[in-house]
Amino acid sequence: MNIPGSSHKARAARYILDRALAEGKIIPGQTTVIEKTGGNFGFGLALACADLHIPVELAVGLSFSAVKRRCLELFGASLIGIDALKQGSTPREVVEWHLANARGLGKSYFYTDQFNNPANVLAHEIETGPEIIDQLEAWPELEEISFVGCAGTGAHLTGITRALRGDGYRVNAILVEPAGCDSKSGIFVSHKLEGCAVGVKPPVLDWELIDETIHVDESAMLYAQRQFATKHGFFIGNTSAACASVAASIQSRTSRHHKILTIAYDHGLWYV
Repeated sequence: MNIPGSSHKARAARYILDRALAEGKIIPGQTTVIEKTGGNFGFGLALACADLHIPVELAVGLSFSAVKRRCLELFGASLIGIDALKQGSTPREVVEWHLANARGLGKSYFYTDQFNNPANVLAHEIETGPEIIDQLEAWPELEEISFVGCAGTGAHLTGITRALRGDGYRVNAILVEPAGCDSKSGIFVSHKLEGCAVGVKPPVLDWELIDETIHVDESAMLYAQRQFATKHGFFIGNTSAACASVAASIQSRTSRHHKILTIAYDHGLWYV
């Protein structure tokens, strides 16, 4: 599929917008899209909204890279609530304030709400997953897949796993977590893996699909990042590198019938 921005989040953003347009929840020329994000979902929204000529406003935490925030603006997004964020408000509080004061602001908002929108999972179950399945035809003898992924919302890990199992593959879904975090139990520590273990239990992750959880510390992540750049010429992001580290650690499981699948979520320049 030709998806501007390329990431799995760009696919989810475009699917959510297309569905909202079809259901009349977004009216071109009247509606402004709003979301709290600092990662790839924000880029997906910015690019999709630009393509659809729909304005988009994003509440982005100040802890995110200044380069990333500036690029979101260059891609067409308006960053909102800067003063409130500086005074200690959270991105969610910024969005909630704008939604509550939409009339006074002269806005009609559509809140994509990636953490609670069921279309976020469907995007990966009926689009991203089948994309991967098409690529897997290159291994006609493949029967079993170890799917290594992280979870922010949990949407792609849930949707892709469902798609793969629905196509007949045996799937061992492996959740990658930063060392010290336990998302299922609501335990979080400061870490470098943006986009996963974000401080809330992944709201749309189907925990019954998860077969295994593996924790990665910063040193293992950095080593995998360097190794991947040296071997493949791509400087992947921190979360991608954590997944690559886990994939490398279980490579002994592979055979002509069993492969390891993971996703490179973004590049590493945001984190330098």
